[in-house]
Amino acid sequence: MMLQRFIAGLLSLAFACAAAGAEQWPQRPITLVVGYTAGGNTDMAARILANSMKQSLPVPVVVENKPGAGGTIGAAYVTRAAADGTVLFVASQSETTMLKANRLNPPYDIDKDFVPIAKLMDQDYLLVVPKALNVTTWREFVSYAKSRGSLTYASSGIGTTAHVMSEHLMAAIGVKGIHVPYQGAAALRPDLIAGRIDFYIDVVPLAMPMVSEGTLRALAVTQSHSDPRLPGIPSLVELGVFPEEYAGWTGVFAPKSIPHEVRTRLLALINQMLEGAGGEEIKKNGYRPAAKQALEDFGTFVATDQKRWLAVFQKTAITPSP
Repeated sequence: MMLQRFIAGLLSLAFACAAAGAEQWPQRPITLVVGYTAGGNTDMAARILANSMKQSLPVPVVVENKPGAGGTIGAAYVTRAAADGTVLFVASQSETTMLKANRLNPPYDIDKDFVPIAKLMDQDYLLVVPKALNVTTWREFVSYAKSRGSLTYASSGIGTTAHVMSEHLMAAIGVKGIHVPYQGAAALRPDLIAGRIDFYIDVVPLAMPMVSEGTLRALAVTQSHSDPRLPGIPSLVELGVFPEEYAGWTGVFAPKSIPHEVRTRLLALINQMLEGAGGEEIKKNGYRPAAKQALEDFGTFVATDQKRWLAVFQKTAITPSP
């Protein structure tokens, strides 16, 4: 009997300590790590979240960019951080759900090393070419590509969404693609605008200003239908080039052993942001803010998305990296 009381007492103490820890969290500044350079869509989402969290927490919330290797350098850094909810990873599908299909020996395991917290937003993509390429329509692009036999294209790294979509595109029209990877979307745009790269599949809101000013030309969207923001621009699905739409997302991950109570608190903060000014800012910037989520929703989505990308990779000629 005394042993049972002793065990019960220990359990009560453990629950009390966990509850107290959640109430006291955070006691240190929070860092949102992004695996790309500043100026891209993932970075933008992280900064909107940081600004929202600052208003509810007593500690600083900062964004730290750790670009390179298609976002995986930033991810690997987070796996080595303390699992106390003060270092989080703001990521896209490229360095998370696409990784197992793209790398033979990934530097981390998205299932074993991370726990999904919540999705922040979804985004659509647009095929753009520099003004110097002198093509104005999808049909002209295909004719030009076939006359050349090969085209150069940019991405934010090997195995990223733009890399996969571009290889799929080149295979569909029967032309060789020459991949030129960069450390982030912001880093590649000067070369694209200057005409040193033939094409890029960019996030719609980030490409729109350059399309409007005429430095880039929009040729097609990757959605299942045309985009009202781009009248007259066809969909690659409607053209029969892609069998289904390509869309991306941005979400928040934490080191795997983060306390349940802290995970719950983080989700509440993110839902608060999405339903408030942060969600409106995401929408204002041309993205689709995620809906309010329950604790397991993002994890379920991540599992499904991994299976989807595995099937997509099998349709391309991309050889998994070591």
